[in-house]
Amino acid sequence: MTESSDAVEFGSPTSTARVPLLSLDALSKEQQAAVNCDEHPLRILAGPGAGKTRVLTNRIARRVNEGSADARRVLALTFTRRAANELRNRLNKMGIRDLGGVGTFHSTALSQIRQYRADNGKRAPTVLAGRRPILAQLMGDFPDLQLRVATIEIDWLNSQNLTGDEYRNGPGMRRVGGKLASQIASLQHSFVSYKKKRGLLDFDDILVECTTLLKSDKAFREAQHWVFRHFFVDEFQDLNPVQFDLLNSWVGDRTDLCIVGDPDQAIYGWNGADSSLLSDFCNHFPSAKTISLLDNHRSQPQIIRAANAVLGRTSAAEDEQSVVGEPPTTSSFPNDEAEAIGIANYLRDIRTSKTRWSSHAVLARTNEQLALIASVFSQLHLPYRFRGQGGILRRPEVKDLVDQLSASDSDFSTLANDLFEEFDHGPQKRVAELAVQYARENLHASGAAFRDWLRTLRPGDFEHPTDGVDLATFHSAKGLEWPNVVIAGLEEGLVPIRADDPEERRLLYVAVSRAQRRLHLTWSRTREHGGVTRPREPSPWLALITTATRAPIEISKDLTGQYLAEARNALELGLQDDAAIRSQRLLDWIDQTARARRIEPSALLPKHLVSQVAEHFPTSLPELAEVTGLGEARLRRVGPEILKVIATNEPTPT
Repeated sequence: MTESSDAVEFGSPTSTARVPLLSLDALSKEQQAAVNCDEHPLRILAGPGAGKTRVLTNRIARRVNEGSADARRVLALTFTRRAANELRNRLNKMGIRDLGGVGTFHSTALSQIRQYRADNGKRAPTVLAGRRPILAQLMGDFPDLQLRVATIEIDWLNSQNLTGDEYRNGPGMRRVGGKLASQIASLQHSFVSYKKKRGLLDFDDILVECTTLLKSDKAFREAQHWVFRHFFVDEFQDLNPVQFDLLNSWVGDRTDLCIVGDPDQAIYGWNGADSSLLSDFCNHFPSAKTISLLDNHRSQPQIIRAANAVLGRTSAAEDEQSVVGEPPTTSSFPNDEAEAIGIANYLRDIRTSKTRWSSHAVLARTNEQLALIASVFSQLHLPYRFRGQGGILRRPEVKDLVDQLSASDSDFSTLANDLFEEFDHGPQKRVAELAVQYARENLHASGAAFRDWLRTLRPGDFEHPTDGVDLATFHSAKGLEWPNVVIAGLEEGLVPIRADDPEERRLLYVAVSRAQRRLHLTWSRTREHGGVTRPREPSPWLALITTATRAPIEISKDLTGQYLAEARNALELGLQDDAAIRSQRLLDWIDQTARARRIEPSALLPKHLVSQVAEHFPTSLPELAEVTGLGEARLRRVGPEILKVIATNEPTPT
């Protein structure tokens, strides 16, 4: 699994104060046991909603408060920048601000490599944005090899710390066959040579180089061992062998290590993660103690029961208390388009005026499913946002902004703050925000270092909070939670995609356990794929959930097709209405202006506000502010243009 977070600044504050620890009364008995345990190494097994972040922060704070750990010597490793920020912010609120490092394997390793090279008069590393474009260039000699397959396999062999020859003669043959394994090994050799000639590092090279330095350079190793003495690792089930090797090099022969993980949430085996590193932790650290956090403090009992049913843990002897609460609801639909409409109707029905759209999520196994749902949501004017999609660094306007930031050096912090004030929405605002945070957390921040740091981030780290229903795949939903969750496409061939893969069952377990209060499950009796419509059957795991939770199965009436036709007719015929004409004029203006200015369309006017502006027809900036809730800066910049666009009801000229 790839991961990302804030870079780590290796400072050495002159003093650190003891802090008052938050009351342990807020913790359950099992959480208190994990926080107060003095033994190490310590393995904490924590399921969904078990409060692992609360346990980690309280454990660090307790040790700093008692003097058994120095905050400046703590290294806390997470798998996302969001998780790192949450951990740091909680500790800051508890009065701990002199933390040695909170980051990810990649960001921490990159910081150490940059420090090593600077100390030894060597050129700073240049990190590749991605390996696919270069692999595509090098594949001319391998006509039988597909870029997708080559990328997946090279990602995997790197995660296992294998050379091309080791891959060719071993697991490669089992994975793709002898012919393709040989071609992939040769392509890997060419790729390594390409990077070496140009002094480039790709994502996996960062970990390997840092590990090599720790093993081969005594002075560097001793310096890092002096800086970091207390280690905390989250999501340990997602480690791959390369990350584990690096962790061992950081820890050395010491034992002050606390890890947290859940084998039931191991869903990245396809990407090289090895959950046996968690299950066999005591083999690697024989003196380790294990504490389990079994209570789920996130979800209501029926959702917990549904999640356990997916893993086959339902028992008829369970206490009747465990079935209290609202059971999951289910619906089937005649086709996938009707399913998307039904989901939209369901969300509108359960949402109250005081509830944000972002309190709701729609989870699906594939991005293709989400694309259809997003299309229908757009037609029905229901706001949404994708989670974990990323890709904003490839946008021209964002590339320009990153180039501008990367060219700065001594004035990087000033430029970052200026750009942050210039934008008030969209991907440029998000990148400017990241630049401000990077400058604040790194005393010697530079544009070049910021560019490299951006390349250690995961797609979800670029997301900016806006209100809309969250659309996410099962994989990208991991680590998140919502009060209300819809899981779409619970059909054979999707859930699971591969019936013989146990990771597929864990994926659904992760998806179900994201819900806090309400869970709705849907499937389609036919689904289109590749231009072909095929009949579908419900997922076998849907029956496990409905049986365990006693959920009623609702077969949706075929009114959804009628609703779609009515909705489309309304959209088409509505163009004759004044409000519809204004809406179309706004959409045309947003599209044309965003293209001309090379900005995100939502930076002009978010899509979900278009219909509100068209219907209420404001004629002044104060009225526009009341209708949209836009900030003062946005109103000054684009408000007059919006009012001008809707001032007439004549159709937009073509």
